[in-house]
Amino acid sequence: MIAVLNDLTKVLKRHLDNGEIVRLGDFGAFQLAISSEGADTAEKFNASLIKGGKVTFRPGVDLKEMLATLKYERAK
Repeated sequence: MIAVLNDLTKVLKRHLDNGEIVRLGDFGAFQLAISSEGADTAEKFNASLIKGGKVTFRPGVDLKEMLATLKYERAK
């Protein structure tokens, strides 16, 4: 299992580096997201305004449905 996850990490890195969304069937999708400071116009925007990036995961239908039916209770 560890070997599969290690290989998955390599594949994710390669494709995300290329700006691609990595879809894993019904499981969900990984993609890059960035946050930045705003600029008044597109011409005034540059890379120095970017604060950082992160990898985001968007769950597939099954996981979304599970999240919609979660019940919450106070921990003891």
